[in-house]
Amino acid sequence: MASGTTTSPVSVVIDANVVIAICAKEADKLPAAEAQLRLYAGKGCQFFAPGVIVAECLFVFCRKLNDGVLSPADHGKALNNFITLMQSIHPPPSGDKSLIPRAEQIRAGLGCSRSADGIYLALADELSKTTSTEVITFDTSMPNQAKSSSVISAIVVLPTIPPPLPSGP
Repeated sequence: MASGTTTSPVSVVIDANVVIAICAKEADKLPAAEAQLRLYAGKGCQFFAPGVIVAECLFVFCRKLNDGVLSPADHGKALNNFITLMQSIHPPPSGDKSLIPRAEQIRAGLGCSRSADGIYLALADELSKTTSTEVITFDTSMPNQAKSSSVISAIVVLPTIPPPLPSGP
């Protein structure tokens, strides 16, 4: 389910929802997230994310713990998985502060709830100046946000597995 994928990206911006899917072992998203990361890694791609990924992931892991979606043991595993995965994800080459003006341009007119997406898209824009870049996400609205802001990087929206139909008598 790609929106404008390139043939061979060099840089891949990973949205927090992909990292959360992998680290928290989300059954509806895990297969697609792991397969896509393996594909990119096999092509020698470099992975990037802005610093906001840490706060986004920690918030969701905490929420999953509080809501009983993750047990305390599974929460600890998710945190350890997150630490391990982040070892292969690079920060923005020019730092997060370099993303602020473009992120605000991208967010303008879309509302405050799209601020974090703007940072990921700004990072993709920055990287695309020197390398072929894709963004991977489960956020189906991100391609439209990118298009409306003239972000030139491809946005790859990963598929989710629909929940099984309830079985009845």
